[in-house]
Amino acid sequence: MAGRNVSLAARLRHARQVQRDHARATAGTARELVIVAFAVPLATLALLALIVTITLALSGNGFGAFGTALGSSWLCLHQVPLSIGGVEISALPLVPTIALLAAVVAYTGPSARLRTTPADLGALVGAAVGGPLLITALSYALVLDGASVVPVNPPNALVAFGATVLVYGGGTLAGIARRDWRDWCESAGLTGDRLDDVLAGVRTGWLAALMLLGAGAVTVTVLLAARWSAVSGVMAGGNRFDGYLGLTIVSLLYLPNVVVDAAGALLGTPVPMGGALADVFNPHAGTVPALPIAAIVPGQPPIRFLWAIVLVVPLAIAVWAALRSRHYDPMRNLRRVAISAATAAGVLLVATFVGAGTVGELGRAGAEAPVVALFAFGWLAVVGAVVALLHGSREETKAERRAAAVALAAAPAEEDSIFNDDPTAVIARVVDAEPDVPTPAFYRPDGDAPVVDDVEDLMFFDDLTPD
Repeated sequence: MAGRNVSLAARLRHARQVQRDHARATAGTARELVIVAFAVPLATLALLALIVTITLALSGNGFGAFGTALGSSWLCLHQVPLSIGGVEISALPLVPTIALLAAVVAYTGPSARLRTTPADLGALVGAAVGGPLLITALSYALVLDGASVVPVNPPNALVAFGATVLVYGGGTLAGIARRDWRDWCESAGLTGDRLDDVLAGVRTGWLAALMLLGAGAVTVTVLLAARWSAVSGVMAGGNRFDGYLGLTIVSLLYLPNVVVDAAGALLGTPVPMGGALADVFNPHAGTVPALPIAAIVPGQPPIRFLWAIVLVVPLAIAVWAALRSRHYDPMRNLRRVAISAATAAGVLLVATFVGAGTVGELGRAGAEAPVVALFAFGWLAVVGAVVALLHGSREETKAERRAAAVALAAAPAEEDSIFNDDPTAVIARVVDAEPDVPTPAFYRPDGDAPVVDDVEDLMFFDDLTPD
């Protein structure tokens, strides 16, 4: 009878523990998914509402267009092109979008660490995308409803929803990849030397792209100092303090766009800016957008050779990337060069594609993304291949290859030597080897330590007798 009571108590205790775990996991998962879905979007929407309120208050035109302005701001934040008064503007500032993407990555990353199964990660991505899609639908409805009051034509709905999915879905996947990228590489068959080459190539290409963008930022700074008179002339068009402030803020928001265009110009690609053209070989002046930051576009240089000197910048970066990718194995060297060139080209392709576009009647502002990517890949791949050829022809590199071949040939012989040795010596090595210390049966890692939720769980049996 006592054994029966103990068995019944154990079953009841296990059932209570399962119910508590399920309730706690379900409540935590649902609450966390709701927070992931709406925390960043609602905070962003509140900030946009504050900015729109301040802008409308300073303009003195009332708050009748608040809904349309708020919806348009949300769409512009996600790089959705808008048509205002029949004039399409698709070259939108990158600063707000970069800040939003960084917030999504930083917020969803910790949530991804608590999830391990594909179903849990899929639910996290779905929640991170679903909430913003709902706000995008409401913003689209606000723009559509206010089209009769404000001359803003609603954009393509598929483009609006697709841009939202790309921003939040891409940011969430980036947050998950910070933890799971090694598992993804192993599942794709990237292990050993191939994984090392991929990591080395991606790091080198990423750093090369950042160096090109940094060189573009330095170029923009130099041009701001050299053409400050033109910049201040455009700034004077603001007339009042709020006008000066607005032009300054908009120029700062467009600063990453101009830096990306400057990096494309340093690579040798032509960069149109309205009616002007920034080109290393054939620049010419023209009408640019009425922004102070756009006034830095230079005209015809006094000496053309001075413009050709800027090609030293991508050449130096390509040489640095090639030296960083060196390896005694020619195939691994070329593999690293190709991966680094493709990575840099991909980064500049995305940055140029997002940052460039049309600016109404002035035409295009920004370089063509495929051309910039092709030039970046060409610089890094060609210079890297030349450096790899020179590195592979050095006597020191040939000696490293011969030493590696000897070591590789000797490895199987060492593995088979145990079968060729004297049996007595083999037995002596086995006996002299230190035995492995057995792991105690009660050992449990700290991370897997049991969590006691109820003191009753520590009891061997329950007292079933009534009080």
